[in-house]
Amino acid sequence: MVDIWVNLSNSLPIIFLLIGLIVVYFIIREIRLTYTKTRMAQLDLEKEKLQVIKADFERKENPFFRISPGKMEELKSLDDENSLLETDIYAQQNAVEKRIQRLESKVRLNKLDHMIEKIKKEEDRLK
Repeated sequence: MVDIWVNLSNSLPIIFLLIGLIVVYFIIREIRLTYTKTRMAQLDLEKEKLQVIKADFERKENPFFRISPGKMEELKSLDDENSLLETDIYAQQNAVEKRIQRLESKVRLNKLDHMIEKIKKEEDRLK
């Protein structure tokens, strides 16, 4: 009996330590769950805000500033015309750049041909 009591008294701090660790585990778990639930509630609130904003934008049919339909059509036609002009400008710039590059290549080729001819003449003269 004394032997059991000695073993129990020696293992008593270990038992208290295990019980303490279990209590700390449950405290940490509850804190984590509370934080997670709070974060989930915040995310749900943000989702609801986004839905309200989306519904508000869908409900509004008029823009922030009022423009008559005639002016709106004019603006759309000007925008279309500008996009066509930009496309034409890009195409012409591309064509000009390609032609300049071709011209530079031809000039370089002519210079190289003349240099080869000069070298051949010098070689023939030295023979």
